[in-house]
Amino acid sequence: MGLRYSSVNQPTRSPVYLGFPASSPAGKSILAGREVAPDFPREWFEFTNPDDPKHLIVVDLTWLESTWSCRFGTPECHGIDESFPVVGCCIHGAYLSDESDRDDLYNAVAKMPAKYWQLRPHDVDSYIEAADPVVLEPWLEWDDDEDEPGLKTTRVDGACIFANRADAETGPGCALHQWALAEGCNIVGSKPEVCWQVPLSREDEWVERSDGEQVLRTTIGEYDRRQWGGGGEDFDWWCTGAPNTHTPGATPVWRSMRDELTALIGAAAYGVVEKHCAARAALPDDAKATHPAG
Repeated sequence: MGLRYSSVNQPTRSPVYLGFPASSPAGKSILAGREVAPDFPREWFEFTNPDDPKHLIVVDLTWLESTWSCRFGTPECHGIDESFPVVGCCIHGAYLSDESDRDDLYNAVAKMPAKYWQLRPHDVDSYIEAADPVVLEPWLEWDDDEDEPGLKTTRVDGACIFANRADAETGPGCALHQWALAEGCNIVGSKPEVCWQVPLSREDEWVERSDGEQVLRTTIGEYDRRQWGGGGEDFDWWCTGAPNTHTPGATPVWRSMRDELTALIGAAAYGVVEKHCAARAALPDDAKATHPAG
């Protein structure tokens, strides 16, 4: 009699929790090994803002100590839509947060030489010269979404008007970002707020301490798929969990995004983070909850 295999004697495979439905674009990307599943051990650091005793700041050390860097404009960026990878995550346009954000973008456009902006509207110069506050900027449009209407950068041929394509003079990537890097401008204020913040996440919440005192709790972490809401699982790829966007031994996020972190929490609070992370740099990797993407 030949040997027969019985399922009873076979080892049971532990199910892998993807964090998203296996049939979703997120689940498929994780199963294909292009990203890591989002639920893994993280370390957090909590401290009081030196400038405000009623402001509690919590930062995700696992994210800040990771060696992620943006790959937009390079072959390593697969984009959130696999049919249009050259525009990265800039398919929907950037929503402006307030009038200050709008003013910053106006000033950036006014200073940015035309050579950096492939899709620059023909009437930009005349618009700036006229300085008519009633007329909408030619690079903006109104989004009439009934849940959250507002101003956003307009879309041209399926993506943000500032997203340079492969045949641009300066190559693919964000025109504003390329200009800021080339001419030594701070990224903060040179791009819409949502653009310079991502992939840093800031969440503010008023909480009541056990003594009844109300304090502001600010949490700084990774802007992963879930931060985008329910639509995040529909991206064909998202960079923060992708191993190819993390370079072992490279500059950690807490250093590479110093300006962005300082803008989010202030110089004094960033100084606390910097001192703490610098001290932790001497720890071996197995003593820290390191980011599994690298």
